[in-house]
Amino acid sequence: MSSNKPSTTPSTLNKYRGIIIAVSLFLVFNLAVLGLNFYTSSTLNDDAVSINLSGRQRMLSQRTAKVLLTIQVDAAQGRFNEKNTAELKKVSHLFDTTLNGFKNGAVVIGGDEKPVRLKKVTDAVATKSVDEALTIWKPYKQLLLPVITSNMVDEVTLDIATDYARENNLKLLKLMNDLTTQLEKNTKAKAAKLQMIQTIALVLSLLLFANIVFNALRKLRSADSEIEKAQRETTEILNTVKEGLILLDPQFNVGSQFSQSVSRILQHDIVANTPFMPILKSLVSEEIYISAEDYIKLLFGNKVKEALMLSLNPLTQVKVMAKNDTAPRYLSFQFNRVVEDKRVLHLLVTVQDVTEQVTQAEELQALKGQSNINLDLLKKLLQADNFQLRQFLNNAQTGLEALNVILAHADKRSTNQTDLANQCFRIIHALKGEASALGLASIENSAHQFEEHLVDLRKKTSWEAQEILSLPVMLSALLEQLAQVNSIVAAINAHQKHANANVAPPLVSTSVSNNLKRLAEQVSQNQNKQVQLKLDLRLLDEMDEKVVQQLQQIGIQLIRNGICHGIESPDARLAKGKPAKGEIALTAQMNAAGAIEFIVRDDGQGIVPSRIRASMIASGRYTSEVVGQLSDKEIVGKLFEPGFSTASGTDKDAGRGIGMDLVQTLINEIGGELKIDTKPDTFTQFSFRIATHSTPTINLYATEAAV
Repeated sequence: MSSNKPSTTPSTLNKYRGIIIAVSLFLVFNLAVLGLNFYTSSTLNDDAVSINLSGRQRMLSQRTAKVLLTIQVDAAQGRFNEKNTAELKKVSHLFDTTLNGFKNGAVVIGGDEKPVRLKKVTDAVATKSVDEALTIWKPYKQLLLPVITSNMVDEVTLDIATDYARENNLKLLKLMNDLTTQLEKNTKAKAAKLQMIQTIALVLSLLLFANIVFNALRKLRSADSEIEKAQRETTEILNTVKEGLILLDPQFNVGSQFSQSVSRILQHDIVANTPFMPILKSLVSEEIYISAEDYIKLLFGNKVKEALMLSLNPLTQVKVMAKNDTAPRYLSFQFNRVVEDKRVLHLLVTVQDVTEQVTQAEELQALKGQSNINLDLLKKLLQADNFQLRQFLNNAQTGLEALNVILAHADKRSTNQTDLANQCFRIIHALKGEASALGLASIENSAHQFEEHLVDLRKKTSWEAQEILSLPVMLSALLEQLAQVNSIVAAINAHQKHANANVAPPLVSTSVSNNLKRLAEQVSQNQNKQVQLKLDLRLLDEMDEKVVQQLQQIGIQLIRNGICHGIESPDARLAKGKPAKGEIALTAQMNAAGAIEFIVRDDGQGIVPSRIRASMIASGRYTSEVVGQLSDKEIVGKLFEPGFSTASGTDKDAGRGIGMDLVQTLINEIGGELKIDTKPDTFTQFSFRIATHSTPTINLYATEAAV
């Protein structure tokens, strides 16, 4: 979604043409008036200079006559004063240059003794005054010249000049007064004219401004009407649509416009400027929330195209549980950019409740898969060994009943809840291993899902009732599956009892061997490895059935452990000079003392303490300081600690850290003594005798003879 607003589009010009023209005329008119005012003001300034200087001319005419008379008096008394002569020269010069300036225009000395520009007079009356004054002044000037230039003035010349001054002094004064009066009159006329122009301009400006305001108000009323209409239509749409629609700003706050249904869908009161991320955090898991936050931040950036990010949306279909929900719901969040001038201003968020669609899809998928599951289960049961099925069903029923007791009292016990979680893990992990060996994928998957829920519980020191509500449901599903298997096995046994009445059942060792081979083949395929299983379990035919079952479970866990952690990939084995196919050998034998020995040996990478140390630190359960204080044997002993695994990831075969814990538990139940022999990149061997219970004996650098 984008929005562009070019500044000079035809539609914009047409929309505001009246206002633009009115404002343009207003500006042009005011500029014209301003220019006229500037010109008139400049003229008035020149007139002020002329009036000032014409006034000075009156003073200079009188000053000239006065100084001349003073010089005559001094001469009569036989005195000579140079200051009088200098002053006469100065005032006569100022009068002369100024009078000629009025006649022709010139730069003269102003009242502040600085040069000023004096414009020539153009008015007829003023020109006449100047001309008559020049007529008088020119002879006057010639008579003054000898007096100014000579130190010894002839009395006759001085008398002639003085007589001329007395005769024409008042005439000059009157002419300069007439000049000043006319200049003042002209200036007043110009000022009145300017005032009239300014008044007219002010009136016209007010009219133009009123027109602009009127047009603007008319446009605003029209725009307000359109906006109100659009807002009503938008409100009607937002109140009608079933989807939740909101706009997010770059601070992840909800905008002022949002659909009425969004509060119902999100189960949260939505108002303008509501922070969106806390609402989302209350609905989804922490992992999804972190991914969604990163995704939204990317959308507000301009580095990645929106179309390329659609597949990255972690909220396309997300499971939520609001505070008012009685059951989980599924919501779909879709995000679209609102772009202006290549900047992301908002995100349009569309929220839909897709619970019904998801539920229907799941039900349809379940119906489609049920027939395949039942058919696959029936095939596996027909192929399975009766002894193995019977053992599996008995063990599973016993284990799940024990698990039911643990869960029923889980929130009432005062003991360490981590131990209880490990007990649940051992039961489910054993069930998963036996189901995997029999090829019962549906039961194996259900047990694996059960383990997924136990992971978080194992980290807690106490369990709340609401945290384990899903476990009884999953336990019930497992019991139903076992009941289904029981009914099918019963029908198969009834049929086989008549059809194979004279056929002897297979030996226990054969049954166990077939079971373990099937498991090894399945796990090796899952792990993309090649494994050859060598078995010598004939001694099992002479042993107690319960012990056989326990030994088989130990074999299941150690074979899975050997394939996942011991045997290398074909390429890695070839690089080490080994055959591409790894080998795991299981042997049950009786030693010279009559004790039963059970040995599981693989030719894989061996147990390397440094690798275990790195995994311990990477798991976050141990600090490097704690790991550094442990001996190599103590490090290897951590393999039997519940919850610890050296696997880089988690899948159905490894990564939960329960397999070796289960092996140790089963050996303790038997009363065995476990011994571990290993050599890096060569082999690992687990062996035990059915004797008294003890801790494992670990030999890290065994020789090939330690078999």
